[in-house]
Amino acid sequence: MLRLHLVLLLSFTVLHTSLAQSDPSGTSAVTRTYAITNATVITKPGSEMKDATVVIKDGLIVGVGKNQTIPADAEVIDASGLYVYPAFIDGLANTGAKRPENLPRPQNLFTPDPPNDYAGITPENSVLSQLDVKSSTIGNIRKIGFAISHTAPYGRMLPGSGSLILLKDANHMDELVLAKDVALYAQFVGAPGAYPGNILGIMAKWRNLYRNAVQHKDHVALYAENPSGLPRPVNDRVSMAFHPVIAQRKAVMFDVSSMLDVRRAMRLQNDLGFKLMIAGVEQAWDIMDELKSTGTPIFLSMDLPDEPKEIKDKDKSEEVIALEAKRDEFYKTYVTQAGKLQEAGIKFGFSTKGTSNGKIKKNLMTMIENGLSEDAALAALTTNPASMLGIDKVTGTVESGKMANVMITTAPYFTKDSQVKMMFVDGDRHDYEVKEKKAKKEEGTEKEATPAAASDDPILGTWSYTFTTPGGDQSGKMIIKKEEGKYTGVLTSSDGSPDNDMNNLNFRDGELSFDFAIDGGGQSIEIVVVGQVSGKSYDAEASVAAFNVTFELTATKDGV
Repeated sequence: MLRLHLVLLLSFTVLHTSLAQSDPSGTSAVTRTYAITNATVITKPGSEMKDATVVIKDGLIVGVGKNQTIPADAEVIDASGLYVYPAFIDGLANTGAKRPENLPRPQNLFTPDPPNDYAGITPENSVLSQLDVKSSTIGNIRKIGFAISHTAPYGRMLPGSGSLILLKDANHMDELVLAKDVALYAQFVGAPGAYPGNILGIMAKWRNLYRNAVQHKDHVALYAENPSGLPRPVNDRVSMAFHPVIAQRKAVMFDVSSMLDVRRAMRLQNDLGFKLMIAGVEQAWDIMDELKSTGTPIFLSMDLPDEPKEIKDKDKSEEVIALEAKRDEFYKTYVTQAGKLQEAGIKFGFSTKGTSNGKIKKNLMTMIENGLSEDAALAALTTNPASMLGIDKVTGTVESGKMANVMITTAPYFTKDSQVKMMFVDGDRHDYEVKEKKAKKEEGTEKEATPAAASDDPILGTWSYTFTTPGGDQSGKMIIKKEEGKYTGVLTSSDGSPDNDMNNLNFRDGELSFDFAIDGGGQSIEIVVVGQVSGKSYDAEASVAAFNVTFELTATKDGV
């Protein structure tokens, strides 16, 4: 497609240097003093000021409220009709991290102790060794409203420690690091073909590593007190990485989606005694009592299953009816659990890990429609993660003395049409283009003559698209049809390259999503496209998970 496999592969190698010169996700300004005037300011969940001013200077909020003194050197931003919020905090993601190359398989995998690197046992590592300050993921998540990410390293069982990253433009890693190595990151992911390769092996290895580290820490302490007659402690980097965990100075954050894995992490914590946080949780509905009694900090996954479609068949069998009811019940359980956690009085945050950017706000709105209050949603994005990650004295609210992490929106954030107009991260300003809503035609006015199929379904037909990459724009046609109630589509190319099928094509509530595969030099690379259809325009984000990058795809429907 458009020689796209070649263009993309070239783009991946030049992406970060290109973004250093051009950031498509918001431009940052030079001045460091601002006065945001005449705004509706939501200082924290449940607290709102009308016609207020927020003064920012040197990365800090220095004034909030009415009758604020505006510094002479301030750039005044008239925010009449706009809304100011504390910017969001992501409880767990890989934002800014670059996935390392896969290690070669060792010659002998059938040993009780394969190399730690291959087994994924590298707790001594830090995500900062993987951090790419020019990663497009930083700007992409910022334009949704996030200013801080708890970024974890890529890896297997124990990849290393995560850090709190400021989501701003930077030339050096030190500019982005708010707090280094705040939690030891863990997951139940084994090494292929080696020990520990399954859940039982990982659980056993965890206990073994931890207990060895306890002995090592005790040995180090005794030797420091009186080395006479004691062998010098071994310089064991793995054990030493556990020392702050054993001393309760550092928590372990387990990335666990299912209830079973949550309970496994909680069992390890109960047996060994470390501080535990759980993140990426998708199934919490049956563990609320344990969460409440233990006070375990939890970050819910922002990923939700797609709402099930009704099976269109006039003569449905009892089995089909039962299947539909089961799917609906399963979906409802997922989308109501955030509201039920709120109802149970369990404080939680959110994790964007594994969730496409295009679905984050949509999924938030779905949770609110199913029982989560707007105040609780805002708390889960601001004050709760700030408290759980130990930065509540620094950020999480719009208050004097706090870091200037501020979001400005065109309408109350938790409304369908609100857009992020401006972001401040550590006092650095980033502006975003706001798309004007198209006025609805008044009743009785003449409507455009369109083919019946197109008027019934706005995505059917031929679209001219442009795929924007650092290697240059590529163009072609999207041809979408509907056969027997199912969407099908192909992507053609202007240069005559072979067509690509549009797989998993779905259109719901104005969102069009699909994926397609390209040849990456003998490896199939999947590209996932998610975006909004507005009239005859389609604005989307194309994500390439294999390379942790995103690109812009826009399309216009052909014809009158």
